[in-house]
Amino acid sequence: MARRSVQFWRIEQLNGDALTRPFPARRVADVVRKAREDGTDRHFTSSDGTVLLAQTAAVSPNPVLLLDRVRDTNLPSVGDPLGRRKPLPLAPGDHLLETTYFAFLKRNVIAVLTSGNGPRASRMGEYLGGMLGLEPALVPVVREDIEEILARLEVSRFEFALPAERLSGKLMEGEWADVLDSASRLMTEGTFRISLSVGRSGKAEDKQRIRDRIQQLIDLFRRAGSVEHFDYVVAEGKDSLTGDREVVDLLKERFISHIDVDADVFNDPAKSVAEAVAILNKQARDNEAFFARTLPHTKGAPDNGAVPDLVAGGVVAVRAAMAAAVASREEPESRDEPKPQEGSKPQEAQGGAGHELVRG
Repeated sequence: MARRSVQFWRIEQLNGDALTRPFPARRVADVVRKAREDGTDRHFTSSDGTVLLAQTAAVSPNPVLLLDRVRDTNLPSVGDPLGRRKPLPLAPGDHLLETTYFAFLKRNVIAVLTSGNGPRASRMGEYLGGMLGLEPALVPVVREDIEEILARLEVSRFEFALPAERLSGKLMEGEWADVLDSASRLMTEGTFRISLSVGRSGKAEDKQRIRDRIQQLIDLFRRAGSVEHFDYVVAEGKDSLTGDREVVDLLKERFISHIDVDADVFNDPAKSVAEAVAILNKQARDNEAFFARTLPHTKGAPDNGAVPDLVAGGVVAVRAAMAAAVASREEPESRDEPKPQEGSKPQEAQGGAGHELVRG
């Protein structure tokens, strides 16, 4: 088994304007799908040189896009049974594709399935801005039902960190005050971090006692008036209702689900996309009531007219070509050719869902 996380984000702005209508996700999915069918180059190069490539994985019930980080340099090595290293066996023209999956849900929520190797969520905003001119602003969904989540959480790990200069027993009560005071005498700089976990071994009743104790410490932290001094306070465990692994950031209270998946399935290009779509659709169903209770409703129909057809090089290249055409009319004696624009790439990555080399 392997661990994956599902992050939840919300599109709050589009091109700088408040977004009250549904995001035109189905139109985006159709445009990207058609571009692939037409053989249109869909590569986009971000300002830091990262090459991104989008592909439509599903249109309904929820539009799902996968976003690959395309790599053909600085690739990992492969080891044989004796540990001898050799290059990753890529055929000429192949690239390494590291994938993140994005499902567009109701209320302009995006569920992001990632292993940590693929592009982060903000890369989708870069891609849609560079290729379609949409520029969505993504903000994390927070858990306003934090009490309900913690009540269902069968906690297995509790971790916190704070800068050494803030170490003080005044932040906590009881033995925690002694722990922090002792640490303050040992550290004057850096970061102080403590992690408590149930562990894998031991009797069930012993593990339950540890869980109960960790839960008491979590409650103590949440009641303390100085939690804002901490850099990091996290509780992790299993949701007793859904069975999913959950990570609750007690400072930001961001909504992140951790799930266990079959590693063999996710390493199989022919099966990974279908499995990812199924996981994201389940997450949409499981959390629909929470989103309806905590997030504003989006009214009206999506503005499909805001999504142009995708062309090679994206809107950056189109705008540059238009500017060059205007300049050539104004200065007919000029013979300068427009420079290649960011977002273009001469060769399409080989293979789609059935031919990706994905690190999992």
